[in-house]
Amino acid sequence: MLDDGTETLDRSAEEIAHENGIPPCPVILTRLLRETRADEPDARRIGRFVTGDVGLAAAILRIANSPFYGLRTKAASVHQALALLGIRAVTQLVTGLLLRQAFPAAAGRGMERYWKASTASALIAALVSRETRAANAELAHTYVLFRDCDMALMLRRFADYGDIMEGTALAAGAAVPSLESRRYGINHSRIGAQLARTWQLSGPVCGAILDHHEIAASALARDQAEPESCLLVAVGLAAERIYCAATGTVCREWAGAAEWVLPVLRIDQDALEEFAVRVKASLDHV
Repeated sequence: MLDDGTETLDRSAEEIAHENGIPPCPVILTRLLRETRADEPDARRIGRFVTGDVGLAAAILRIANSPFYGLRTKAASVHQALALLGIRAVTQLVTGLLLRQAFPAAAGRGMERYWKASTASALIAALVSRETRAANAELAHTYVLFRDCDMALMLRRFADYGDIMEGTALAAGAAVPSLESRRYGINHSRIGAQLARTWQLSGPVCGAILDHHEIAASALARDQAEPESCLLVAVGLAAERIYCAATGTVCREWAGAAEWVLPVLRIDQDALEEFAVRVKASLDHV
């Protein structure tokens, strides 16, 4: 769904990325991805990669042992987490933690709220994917983490971007990318897709990041997008709605999305509310 101005927009994204420094793919993630994509991934080697970073290993265990995963046997080490959750699930957790570490300059109360919501929504997306079997749980987790993280780059680049992140600059029904494009000549989805490519994410995830607002709002956009990208966007919207219900906040895009998201995931509104009740008690672990 790329328009005739795509090349210009991509060049603008590269410019902004260069000026602000899109974080390069961390060495540890490059090694993990290389190992997970091997014909026979070596779990012991992956465990050594992760345990080499004490803070990262501790965060992995905290999340793996949270109610989001519901492990009957708690993991006492990264190697046990790998055995209980699987290589791909642990790799996606590592990806998310490294992503947050990659934006040390994007601090402040607003960004702390964003990271908490993003991390929780990603875990919810994985949970919904596993239980509905509508999408790949690991891909859904990664997509939701990366979906809007590029806003941190926009916040660092533009002094007045905070009112967009907080939603105070948006009129009723206004779309974030449209406002960004009018103000800055570029929007966060373009930059996010480039970040995703830099971090070696899959094609469907990159496509979902690039077009998530259009897919959410337009049946035509959904018809033109890759089916797997549409699934990821649907799971992401459901996860955001569940998180908002659990925290008593408003999900801006849900009203227009419910009619197509619920059938795609083969669930109803009552099921979403049940998810919200279940995850509410788990949010303190994020």
